[in-house]
Amino acid sequence: MKKNHMRLARNVLRIAGGSVLLAAAVVPRAEAADEPSPLALELIRPASVIELGAGYVTQGSFKFGEYNGLSDKGLFAIGNLDVRGGAPYDSADTYRWRITGTDLGLETRNIGVDVGRQGNWRLRYSYDELRREFSDSYQTFYEGAGSTRLSIPAFNDVPISARLSSTATANGALANWQNIQSPYATAACAAIGGVPSAACAGPGYRIPAAMHDFDVSTKRKKHDVDWTQELTPDLQLKFAYKHEDKEGDKLTGVAFGGPARGVLVPEPIQFSTDIFRASIGWHGAQSQFTVGYIGSLFHNDTNTWLVENPFNGNLLNPEFFNFAHMNGAPDNQMHQLHLDGSYAFSPTTRLVVTGNYQRMTQDEAFGATPSSWTVPEGSPHARVVNTNFTATLTARPTKQLDLTAQYKYEDRDNQTSSRNFIVAGGDAAGAPSLFTNRPLDFRTNQFNLDADYKLASRQAIRFGYEWKEVKRTVNATPPPPAEQESPFPADRTTENTLLAEYRNTVSQRWNGRLLYAYSQRRSSEFEEGDLLPAVTVPPFPAADAALPGFKPFFVAPRDRNKVRGTLNYQATDQLGFGTRVEYMHDNFPDSQYGLQKVESVALNLDTAYSYNERTSYNAFYTYEDRKSNVSSLVIGRGNSTTILDRPAFTNPCTGYFAAAGHLPSDLGTDPCRQWMQEQADRVHTVGVAAKWLGLGSDRFDLDANLTYSYARTPISVTGGAYFGNGSTAPAPAFNNIFIGAENLPDVTTQYLQLRLDGVYALDKVSAIRLVYIFGHLKTNDWQWDAYANSPLGVLAVPTYPGPMITSPDYNVSVFGISYIYRFR
Repeated sequence: MKKNHMRLARNVLRIAGGSVLLAAAVVPRAEAADEPSPLALELIRPASVIELGAGYVTQGSFKFGEYNGLSDKGLFAIGNLDVRGGAPYDSADTYRWRITGTDLGLETRNIGVDVGRQGNWRLRYSYDELRREFSDSYQTFYEGAGSTRLSIPAFNDVPISARLSSTATANGALANWQNIQSPYATAACAAIGGVPSAACAGPGYRIPAAMHDFDVSTKRKKHDVDWTQELTPDLQLKFAYKHEDKEGDKLTGVAFGGPARGVLVPEPIQFSTDIFRASIGWHGAQSQFTVGYIGSLFHNDTNTWLVENPFNGNLLNPEFFNFAHMNGAPDNQMHQLHLDGSYAFSPTTRLVVTGNYQRMTQDEAFGATPSSWTVPEGSPHARVVNTNFTATLTARPTKQLDLTAQYKYEDRDNQTSSRNFIVAGGDAAGAPSLFTNRPLDFRTNQFNLDADYKLASRQAIRFGYEWKEVKRTVNATPPPPAEQESPFPADRTTENTLLAEYRNTVSQRWNGRLLYAYSQRRSSEFEEGDLLPAVTVPPFPAADAALPGFKPFFVAPRDRNKVRGTLNYQATDQLGFGTRVEYMHDNFPDSQYGLQKVESVALNLDTAYSYNERTSYNAFYTYEDRKSNVSSLVIGRGNSTTILDRPAFTNPCTGYFAAAGHLPSDLGTDPCRQWMQEQADRVHTVGVAAKWLGLGSDRFDLDANLTYSYARTPISVTGGAYFGNGSTAPAPAFNNIFIGAENLPDVTTQYLQLRLDGVYALDKVSAIRLVYIFGHLKTNDWQWDAYANSPLGVLAVPTYPGPMITSPDYNVSVFGISYIYRFR
């Protein structure tokens, strides 16, 4: 939902602009008659360019500077370079070298070195950084944020034994540590009343007082080395090595069991990745092949990290139960062998084959577990083998007809051992639960056939057919109990797609194309869910009800219609128009519940006008609308021993009585339990741009760009659910009350960016560059703003301390001035 909105604000505002912009620095256009033209001179002896300057950001904003290094208010340095050397380009010597650098004054800097002798060897090295600023408004009550142990020192004077969860009495409810809004530390404190003292203050007082700021961000540093050696004119050897480090923090949700009790805390990030590449390739007159190796080694310095439970504790083993033990991403390896080749049977017929064998492993030791758990292995011994193969045959049997046939094969073989794990909610006595890891496999076969026929000199038609089959299996050894069925309700899906496209160049000024595609996906027989699963005995997996009629969207039968059209008109040599429309509709005809429909529309209009060779304008407008419908039924949890109560009142949605632990007899048929959600993402974007070369004089060039976007996500719901009201009165009193669903507030984003970029030539070798950027963002997202708008603030939700992050807004201006020097 929010991805489309946030994407509008993630344009990287490059102050430096890179080597392309540097090379375009203006110099006086008057040239002596005997000198080569600037374009010819640039091809013969490319210029070196150095840019140095300073800029100023008027307002600090993590969202504005999320990816561009401009998050802090104040001055920053501008530094860019593109320095070249070696033999002249018009000489017989092919030795060249080049050093580039962009954004050298920011934490998005990039430095590159490229040296080699064309046709013989080439060595390249690059270093780049990327800092992502996620939030500067996040707050937490935990001590140790950013480390591997997050504790709650403000609660240390309240022993774990005093963190009660009883609501049997009024005083107990006021001291209920399952509810962070509770004002008192113990029931005895609650009996005193009044404003709690330090010793009696419960989470409702302690959490807000302990909140403090913590900036959430990550920084990536990457080194990349690439060597190419031409062994012979037809044989090429390549080696490459990449090392990447990433450190910082990301926000991760941690659950403590029960009804949605949890926190959002910073998880420490300290990753390193090493990637090795080697290949040898041969190129002949009719054929070519490449054989290579890719290896990836991932290491995470953060293994287990702990988060203290702010709710009630466990006296038997507070270290395990009172701290959530979280594991970072495990160390892993990937090794791949690949082979690519092609052969031309004739000038019009060619076969291209690619294939790879990939082995991925992960065997990092499990962390410490409670003594009551049964863990059969000390590490997962995880291993997955992927095999991929693609063959593509292209042919032109006649001048009018082009044919393409392609076959793809992919096999994901998860060879990880399947084991039974016996676990419990904590290190405490009680009925254990059985968990069996079930490695998932799938195999895909796909065939495509495409024919393109030229009807006339300006018309063509294309037909295509695609067949795709996906088979899913589960590796479970030893086999789990019969109650644990395959996670795939359908183990095979088959999809057929037909498409037709018509292209027509009506005249030199009009051209367009129209495409229609229809696909139909069907699956093997579905295993329907059970509202009342069979009784299990310890150790057992949870006997959770499953909704009959629900089909997961990725295996559910689906019908898809897709239409795409383009029309371009060149009104004059200076003025052109373009349009593009795309419509897609997915329907799930056999899904009673789950995803019902997905519909999307995309429209693009653009125009370009060249007043003369020095002045040009363009504008565009895009509209995107994506809508989905989901339906389901609110059901209870039970098993075959559950006693069914018939509702005392059968009027629609009026509530009913059910004895404790009982389910209503119409659980799966009550229309009041059915609900539906419709969500849409609608985005309007308009932009205009202009370029003036020699504005006012031959010395000044100016680029101007203005973009505005507006996005809205409406979420509408129908139906509702029954909720227990805690009443102990017998029937006909209601103890299950129906509450109707209400539409959620719209999530909206407004984004505006203006950029002016001007270069004034001082002489033939130097220029001054001026840059101005204005960024405006205004968002409204109830998922963040619920805490800011609630009088309870961080305690707005009784089982979830809020992070105090609000929807990002900013109005930021960036000014930059730099000196550009060109030399040869």
